[in-house]
Amino acid sequence: MEILMSKEPSYIRCIKPNDAKQAGRFDEVLIRHQVKYLGLMENLRVRRAGFAYRRKYEIFLQRYKSLCPETWPTWDGRPYDGVAVLLKHLSYKPEEFKMGRTKIFIRFPKTLFATEDALEIRKQSLATTIQANWRGFHQRKKFQKMKNSAIAIQSWWRGTLGRRKAAKRKRAVGIIRRFIKGFIYRNYPRCPENEYFLDYIRYSFLMTLKRNLPKNVLDKSWPTPPPSLQEASQLLRELCMQNMVWSYCKRISPEWKLQLEQKVVASEIFKDKKDNYPQSVPRLFLNTRLGKCC
Repeated sequence: MEILMSKEPSYIRCIKPNDAKQAGRFDEVLIRHQVKYLGLMENLRVRRAGFAYRRKYEIFLQRYKSLCPETWPTWDGRPYDGVAVLLKHLSYKPEEFKMGRTKIFIRFPKTLFATEDALEIRKQSLATTIQANWRGFHQRKKFQKMKNSAIAIQSWWRGTLGRRKAAKRKRAVGIIRRFIKGFIYRNYPRCPENEYFLDYIRYSFLMTLKRNLPKNVLDKSWPTPPPSLQEASQLLRELCMQNMVWSYCKRISPEWKLQLEQKVVASEIFKDKKDNYPQSVPRLFLNTRLGKCC
């Protein structure tokens, strides 16, 4: 039934001449009754008036509604009113159509052909619009997908940076806390509470000492050590001094060594016993004076 109802039937109206099925016999009353109730007279009047096309308002409006902005894409009113608005927009002349109770009648085929030509042009425009809308929808969907992906990547990366920053801050807080606790317990024997602070103090003192070592044996400067490194500092100072003395002695020439030995002997003999001895210390001893005498 659904298939049958979806079709558009075309009936061939047959007039039954009599009920006895006899040839050449016409029952006038029966024939008039059939002509009246089959609508043949109305059909003849329409054909005689010259209306070449007729369609129900719903079908006509559904086919040609795209030709009028007021009826496209949907018309919410009655089909009759929609067809009237559509015909007004298409500039139909009054003699070209008639409006029935359920159908529209078009007199001239050229009017219908012009409407069909306008519909074909409109179809091209609608196809272009549909393609543009579909491409726009597809590109917007693609862009939205890319945007969501970018947001997901940005969110992940920001989360990673935030976690790294939080871990870094956590480590910094731990170091500061250990440092403060070590400072509080700095005078106690080495224990887990102050070992970090003591190690840091030791490292800082050694780095300071590295940058400020004495330059020669006469340089008596030495960085002040922390209380926990007094003994180690003294040992390092003695080692440093021994190393500088050894290096200095290694560079002394035999002639200069002899001068120093003589200066030591002279110091033992004349120091605090001769008034002008301090002025003579910088002057070097001569091996012989014969050259000057000659």
